[in-house]
Amino acid sequence: MAEEKALKQARKNYETLCRLLDSRQWHYSRHDEDLTITCGARGDDLPMDLNIEVDADRELIMLLSPMPFDIPEDRRDAMAVAVSTANYRIADGSFDYNYLKGRIVFRMTASYRGSVIGEELFEYLLFVSCSTIDEYNDKFLLASKSNMAGKDIVAFFS
Repeated sequence: MAEEKALKQARKNYETLCRLLDSRQWHYSRHDEDLTITCGARGDDLPMDLNIEVDADRELIMLLSPMPFDIPEDRRDAMAVAVSTANYRIADGSFDYNYLKGRIVFRMTASYRGSVIGEELFEYLLFVSCSTIDEYNDKFLLASKSNMAGKDIVAFFS
């Protein structure tokens, strides 16, 4: 359990996140008990579910966004290539791939240990994540439904 000082800092960062979302007229749900925001965004194609947590114990902000589809068992090897290729190309954040469950989740984190967080960090976290997810989610879906081999997937994601 977080110390009182860490919990106070986490709540302050959580409120900063909420202020940013309010200033952008972003629709979201507050989960004050666990300092988590759930919301969605729409890119060029697929919807994006976003979960943003302020973790007082680890002094960490974590954004998670699961892809809105599962990977069929017969495409999971190929999708490991797709996720690896996408991760190699992005500068911040990563796609986590659970091979056994056929699930892909985008994750971006930021540590706030020993620092003051402003709305700009949350803005970066939110907008870079949405941009990255929007760039790749439809490619992942297409690759998961196709018969592309590994080398074709690398070319498609490059």
